Formats: sequence, structure tokens, C-alpha cells
Amino acid sequence: MILWVDPWVRKLGYALIEEDLIIVDAGILLQQKVSPNRGDQFERISQIFDFFEKLIEKQNITKVGIEKLFFTSHNQNNAEFVYGIRWALMMLFVRKGIPVQEFTPIEVKKYLTNNWKADKMLVQKVIMRVFKLQELPQFNDAADALGMAYLALKKK
Repeated sequence: MILWVDPWVRKLGYALIEEDLIIVDAGILLQQKVSPNRGDQFERISQIFDFFEKLIEKQNITKVGIEKLFFTSHNQNNAEFVYGIRWALMMLFVRKGIPVQEFTPIEVKKYLTNNWKADKMLVQKVIMRVFKLQELPQFNDAADALGMAYLALKKK
């Protein structure tokens, strides 16, 4: 199975798929209306780590993908927290011996739609077609994670 993680400050998207494109699980963690304060960040990182550690123990995950991050000057204050999440998870995956791949959102858009500037709606429609979904995924972050899991599956 392929696990993909789309780390972010208020929502973390993830998707777990089988090689025949069966979605085992997909969703978001930590849906919050505000960014965490400094005191909450370490607790949230710990909760995320625990969630994925339990998932790895239950599922036969053969490959993990995680989004490569890019921060602009207007979102630098989130960078430290997101990198903390990312590195905690990378440590978990490496310790469990699970190979990790990284892709940027632009790489995923280009692979799925042949257009690196594709909007979220087009990406979601392609994801619906690829996974034979009847409706759009509830959260963009989960849809993004599905698209990235698909790319990780195809880019062996």
C-alpha cells in the first residue's frame, strides 16, 4: 500500500491506497480554524506522529510519499511547524524501513492534468476519474493526498 501525507498547519491530508487504486483510507487530521500557538505545536506533532505510527502498525505500507514544501515570504511563520511535522514523520518512516518519495504540488498537477497551473477543481475532477469516485472528496487536502499517492504509485 502507498501512504501519502500532505502536511500543513491547520489540516494535514493523507491517503492510503492499494496498488489497484482501492482507497483504504483518506482524510484530514487536525482540522482547525486557527493556526496553533507555540505551546500547542509540540502536542500536535506528537498526535500526528502517534496517528501514523498506529496506521503503520495496522497496514502493510510499502511506500510513503510526502509533499515537498515551498514557503513564500507571506507564510514563513508556518514553516517551522510544518517542517517539524514533516521531519517527525520522516524519522518514523525511515525507522520503519519504508521508502519515502517527495513531490511538489506542481509535479502532481503536471502529472495528473498535463498542466502545472491547473486549479484545484480540475485536479479534483481528475482524481475522481482515476479513483472512480461518484463525488468530489470532501476536503481539498484529502484530494491532494490521493493525487500524490497516485503519483507515488506510478513513479516507481
